[in-house]
Amino acid sequence: MRFLTSGRPAAARTLRVVLAAVLCSFCVSAADFSGKWSGSSPDEKSVGPVYAVLRQDGAALTGTAGPDDAHQFPITTGKVDGDGLVFEVKTGGGLLRFELTANAGDLKGTMRIFEDDGRTATANVVLKRIP
Repeated sequence: MRFLTSGRPAAARTLRVVLAAVLCSFCVSAADFSGKWSGSSPDEKSVGPVYAVLRQDGAALTGTAGPDDAHQFPITTGKVDGDGLVFEVKTGGGLLRFELTANAGDLKGTMRIFEDDGRTATANVVLKRIP
């Protein structure tokens, strides 16, 4: 039985098992941002409440976002890259661009507002997953 010896076949088999385990751990630890998220701006540049329903399929992010669950706008573009996500929402008066990073179970980052009349604003936002 060659695999029980300390020769090359046993070492190669062990290496393959270890590599497979490492690769599987990366797959299991990949973030899934699908679900409902709610939050607001934690500082003086408050933009009011933010409510988002996100659906992730690999690196693609779709769903809706708005001020509450009754006033939602579709995500026009969205992508996930590791623990970060970027998505845009076209509202009745402009465009919202979210750039968020997962941090201790929350999503933290910025929301940039591009109004149709040319005005812009940026605010920090923190979103928490809700049931």
